[in-house]
Amino acid sequence: MNSLIIIAHPKKGSFSFAMAEKYMDLAKVKGYKIDIIDLYREKHQQPFFNFDNANKLEKTSEMEYYQEKIKWADELVFIFPYWWGGMPSILKNFFEWNLSKGFAFTYVNSRPKGLLINKSVKVYTTTGAPTFIYSITGANRRIRKTIQKQIVEFCGMKLTSFNIYGGLDKSETKPSEILGRMKL
Repeated sequence: MNSLIIIAHPKKGSFSFAMAEKYMDLAKVKGYKIDIIDLYREKHQQPFFNFDNANKLEKTSEMEYYQEKIKWADELVFIFPYWWGGMPSILKNFFEWNLSKGFAFTYVNSRPKGLLINKSVKVYTTTGAPTFIYSITGANRRIRKTIQKQIVEFCGMKLTSFNIYGGLDKSETKPSEILGRMKL
């Protein structure tokens, strides 16, 4: 299994990176081949997405680089903090650039058709507030549904795991317990 881990957190010592390391450890035991993209430190940085015509987007060398990594992967693992009701803008920018028409999807008879079939997606995200706050307000459902329907399934992939870990800003939350519960 080829696993591509995409991390979107500006702080190298963050819990997002601890989750990525834990996932890598679990995956290596199973014999997975792993590649990592650290969106904040990647040498193939992409500017904010801007285009004149979405149907005639010119492929950049950075797009080719990331799309090759996506092609290689059997699974994509996204790890990020849940900020302001969504993902960090750098991750959204990654999707806008690299899950482009003709690569990740196309339209057949005016209907979208995903092209990244046989790929699975796992999501690990963290919040500062307790998880139940996000459940009560519906925020957990919104982010999951947005990622699942508007990104993953739209591109023909399958969401196989979605994990939100809350309360990381609280002293009673034990990151080691969260890491201990992580699984492939």
